[in-house]
Amino acid sequence: MSDQILTLHVGPSQLLSKLCDEIELEKTINDLVKWDSVRCHLSPGTRIKALVLNILCSGKPLYKVHEFYQTLDSEMLFDTSISPDQLNDDALGRALDYLHEAEAWKVYSTLALKALKRLNLPIGVLHNDTTSISVYGEYKQPKEDGLQITYGYSKAHRPDLKQIVLGMGVTPERIPILAKVENGNISDKSWNVEFIQKMRKILSNEDWKNLIYQADSALITTENLAEIQQQKLSFISRLPDTFILSTELKKEAWSLNNWEMVGSLSDKKDAAIYQIQAFERQIKDLPYRFLVVHSNILDQRKEKTLNRAIEREETKLKKEIEKLSKVPFHCKEDALEAIQAFKKKQKTSYFCYELNVQMSDQPVKRKKRGRPKKDEQTKREQVYQIQLESFKKDRDFIEKKKKKLSTFVLITNKLDEEKLSNQEVLKIYKGQSAAETRFRLIKDSQMIDAIYLKTPERVEALGIVYVMALLIYGILEYRVRKELKEKNLSLILKGKRKLLQPTGQALLEQLEDITVILINQNQQKIRLLPDNIDSQAKKIIELCGYDLSIYVSKNVENQGK
Repeated sequence: MSDQILTLHVGPSQLLSKLCDEIELEKTINDLVKWDSVRCHLSPGTRIKALVLNILCSGKPLYKVHEFYQTLDSEMLFDTSISPDQLNDDALGRALDYLHEAEAWKVYSTLALKALKRLNLPIGVLHNDTTSISVYGEYKQPKEDGLQITYGYSKAHRPDLKQIVLGMGVTPERIPILAKVENGNISDKSWNVEFIQKMRKILSNEDWKNLIYQADSALITTENLAEIQQQKLSFISRLPDTFILSTELKKEAWSLNNWEMVGSLSDKKDAAIYQIQAFERQIKDLPYRFLVVHSNILDQRKEKTLNRAIEREETKLKKEIEKLSKVPFHCKEDALEAIQAFKKKQKTSYFCYELNVQMSDQPVKRKKRGRPKKDEQTKREQVYQIQLESFKKDRDFIEKKKKKLSTFVLITNKLDEEKLSNQEVLKIYKGQSAAETRFRLIKDSQMIDAIYLKTPERVEALGIVYVMALLIYGILEYRVRKELKEKNLSLILKGKRKLLQPTGQALLEQLEDITVILINQNQQKIRLLPDNIDSQAKKIIELCGYDLSIYVSKNVENQGK
């Protein structure tokens, strides 16, 4: 019998599989969910791992996952030979059922904390945020207190679609530690309280003591502040403008003008430059530390809002001036009084203008009351009209407005500046992008196709599986960046881009072209790598703590650092 030779396009799947094994993804899931090891051909852990690899490598929807594995070497990925047909949507759906029954968010947190320990990363700061994920189709009614897939405020700008809300707590290294899928209509204000309570359940007393919870301004309500005080949780957030104290602090800061220069928090060109002033005040008899922060760059959304307001005022003001200029006045005094009345009525913020009174070029007919007498000639007389003399933007006022708009107030209950300086408070707050970048990935069409499952329970579990994929993605990104920095190296990736801090997406793209030659010979499988394997792909694998043998040998021990 002749040898059978196959060329398999395996891409990054094998490296990602090793990262899954390193944090014991399959084992952790199997240990925490209830399942029948005798009747199940594949364990829930194996099926969930199959979903994770599919999300990261292809993003195929649930009913097409088996197609992704038709071109892969499943024996290398799962240490057992798996037929792609075994990964059908029914089998994967049952794995999601097992995961949901075990409380998916608890399973995930156990896995994530194990990963954090493996990476030797402490829990110091968690950046917390939510996003909405639109879903399609109809779903069965949830069980009592189950996930409500419903309409709500859509951060994806799809108010026409039902949605779920995903909340995450992410380390500064972009590793998600806690994730929870919530009802589609939950508010960020109530979400924060529930998230904090769940987080307290999974963290040790020591971790809780050292934790700083960072979230956006939705965290700050009087009720939430009371809960934070009760939980003895350290936090950093932005004081909403709905608090009168926010306006008062900004006004006082600009009045004192005693700014502490912080400078830029980023190495990027044209990065914002910050200055701050610190204050201590109380809310509901509890002391807090406030930082009034000014940035030299106005937020794009606020700048657009300001520009629209300026345009509206200009259009309205010029229209009213034009109407006024068509009104005739029989004496100059009346015209001057009309100008004064106009200025009182048409209050302007962004423009300075001057109106003057001039006699009209042509006399106009003076109308009398009643029917004119026969052969009576209408008298003509000179009248006065109002004209626009000058019209320009009040640039001083606009600049002051921009300064106020680019000023915001931070709040924290970390009062000791020696332990946490003003600059460190600001830096932690600006680290919010760690959560936001992960949300952008989960919304990417390659990461998440239309979620269409039969039950809300499966939707909830699948949401957590996506976060598991983000965990593996984060480990890949963190480990490569860490090694590049420590070894003072860079990567030359596709497009001849020289990168010191490559994104996980750039790394996965560089690994896409890896192929393996599989030879079936005398009931044995021989795996070979082509001679022309990309040098940068090889470098990425080595930076992760592995070598090319992971693609050709089943018995490779975890080398990860």
